[in-house]
Amino acid sequence: MNWARRTTLLLATVALAFAGEGVFPGAEWERRSPVDLGFDETALKRLIPAYGIGGVIVRHGYLAAIWGDPHIALQTASMGKAFTGTALGLAIDAGLVKLDSPVWMSWTGEGQLSYPYKYLNFGFQRNITWRHFVTMTAGFPDIELTPAGEMGDSRWTYARRPPGVRFEYSDSGMWRFSQALTSLWGKDLKQLLDEKIFTPIGVPPARWDWISGKEVHDKELYPEFPGYGGYLDPPYEINGQVVRGGPGWVVINAADLARFGYLMLRSGRWNGKQLLSEQWTRDMRKPHARMSDVLDYGLNWWVYRGGKAFAARGISLGWAAISSLWVVPDSDLVVSFIRSNLHSRTQAEAYRKNDWDERDFAFQVAEAIVHPER
Repeated sequence: MNWARRTTLLLATVALAFAGEGVFPGAEWERRSPVDLGFDETALKRLIPAYGIGGVIVRHGYLAAIWGDPHIALQTASMGKAFTGTALGLAIDAGLVKLDSPVWMSWTGEGQLSYPYKYLNFGFQRNITWRHFVTMTAGFPDIELTPAGEMGDSRWTYARRPPGVRFEYSDSGMWRFSQALTSLWGKDLKQLLDEKIFTPIGVPPARWDWISGKEVHDKELYPEFPGYGGYLDPPYEINGQVVRGGPGWVVINAADLARFGYLMLRSGRWNGKQLLSEQWTRDMRKPHARMSDVLDYGLNWWVYRGGKAFAARGISLGWAAISSLWVVPDSDLVVSFIRSNLHSRTQAEAYRKNDWDERDFAFQVAEAIVHPER
C-alpha cells in the first residue's frame, strides 16, 4: 500500500471515529454494493471461496458480500475459545476477579475433580492466574491429535510445567478454564453470554448453541480421531450448571458470528450500550504470547501483524475447511465464515494437500478496498 493510500485510509478511519459509533444491523444486515463500500468489486469477487457453508464480509456495518447460506449454523471447533475468553472479560468488568488473580482463590476443584493432583491449589497449578488460562500459558500441555496419541490419559489434564513459561495450544487447559469460569459465575456460560452479549446484539438464544463438555466427551465429533474428547474430565456440571465446551464447539451461523465480531470492532459497544468494556476489547487484541513475526496470541484471540487484525479460528478436523471470524480495525472490516475452503479445489483435495489455511485472507479482502474514504 503506497503512502498516499495509507494517508487516505488513516483519514477515513479518523473520520469514522468522529462520526459516531457506526451503523448497527437490525433484524438482518443491510446490504450495500461493494463499490459503495470502497471495494474493487472484481477483486473482491475473486476472493469469494469456491466452497463454503456460509460467509459474510461486512464494512462500516453493511454487508458487502456473502457466499453460501450465511444463516446455516454449524459447529465451529476451536473458534469458541473467543467466547470463553469473553466470559472472563465480563467477569473482570463485573469486578468478580482480576486478570492476574490466582484461579485457585475462586475455584480449586477440590471434591469435584477426580484426583488431588488436578486441584488448582496443587503443584504448578497453584500459580495459575486467569491471564495464564486466557493466553494458553497455564502449563497444560497440548494433546496429540493422532489416533495413536495419549488423548484421554490423565497426564494431559493437569499443569506439567510452571505457568507463564510458554504458549501451548492446550484444549485441556481451556477445559479447566471453562470449569473455573462456570464456578466463578455460578451459571451456564451460554446463559451468561445470552444475557450479556448475544440477546443485546440481536441473536436470540435459540439461534445458536454451545456444545457441553460432556457431549463432546461422550460423542465422536471427529470420527477420524478416535477418543477425541477424552481429556474432558469431570465435573460436567458445577453447582447444577452445565459446563460448556470451553475449548470450542460453538454452533452458530456466519451472519450472527459477524455480529459478535462487529461488537469487538466497535470496542464492546452496541447501539449506544457498552456490553463489554473498552479496556477488555483493547487488551484482548494485544499480543500476549509470541508465535512468529506475523502471528501472536492475545486473550483467546489470534493477533496478526502486531494487532493489525485479530481472529477467532476453528481449524477443521476432518472437514478440510475452516471457520473463522476476522476483525480488521483499520479497514473497519469484519469477515466471518463457516467451514469454508479458501482455495479453488474441492474439500477432499484440500484435505489431502492440507492447503486450506486462511492466514492472509482478511488482509487480501482489505487490499481489495481501493477507496478507503467511502
